[in-house]
Amino acid sequence: MSATATGPGRDFDEHTAVHDDAIDAWRAEIGAELSGFGGAHGGYVTAIALRALTQIVADHRRTPRSLTVHLLAAITPGPLELHPRLDRAGSTMSSASLRIEREEATLATALASFGQARSSLEHAPAGMPDVPAPEDCRALIEKPVEQARAGLLVEHRPAAPPLPLSGGERAELLVWMRLLEERPIDALSACMLADAAPPALYGRLERYVAMPSTDITIHFADLHAARHSPWLLGVFRTRHAGDGYATEDGELWTPDKHLLLRARQQRRILSG
Repeated sequence: MSATATGPGRDFDEHTAVHDDAIDAWRAEIGAELSGFGGAHGGYVTAIALRALTQIVADHRRTPRSLTVHLLAAITPGPLELHPRLDRAGSTMSSASLRIEREEATLATALASFGQARSSLEHAPAGMPDVPAPEDCRALIEKPVEQARAGLLVEHRPAAPPLPLSGGERAELLVWMRLLEERPIDALSACMLADAAPPALYGRLERYVAMPSTDITIHFADLHAARHSPWLLGVFRTRHAGDGYATEDGELWTPDKHLLLRARQQRRILSG
């Protein structure tokens, strides 16, 4: 599968579109072309959830600050019912929640906070790993797992070893990523990219093991920092694995070394 091939017929905004309704449930559609491993990609669902929550908050001055999505069941292709709720709108922050359903069964839930930017102290102790620039890295031509169809929207350029399923010494992946389409990076696309790499544990493994996400939490940093480049460096590390679960931390960095977000997710280890 070519990493630079043209993606599916619909673009990112069409794939994550949310149709609101003043009376009935809001609607979204999971496309078969971006589904694999028995259901929709977690980052794909996360982006749909954030779009719905942003629409219910309806205040462009309040940008996403945190988002937690619990994936309760595999979400197969087809229509979804979205039930967003504005839980609170304070003087500078808003909180909203969402249920994603199909045929009265809850498939996912989400909570998000939105807040206005204001002057404050700053603290950023950790820096971006020292890796080559994206233009100096080779594209990943063959996806490590063919079923990972959400990767059709994304170009991957590994920035440092280990490669996925190469049997390396570390459970981590460092990879430059960008959407294949010409679209600026924002909170919605960053949600997709925060879960667009293979599981970090693949850095240690030599064969495919299914590891679907059960939940993901994202804390946003400087979203405006991504306006200069479509590329983001994903830094993903498995902190612990055992009892059938893995905990993975992720970061997205801009080429000029600004942190865009931090994420933590839990994965189920279905074999191995």
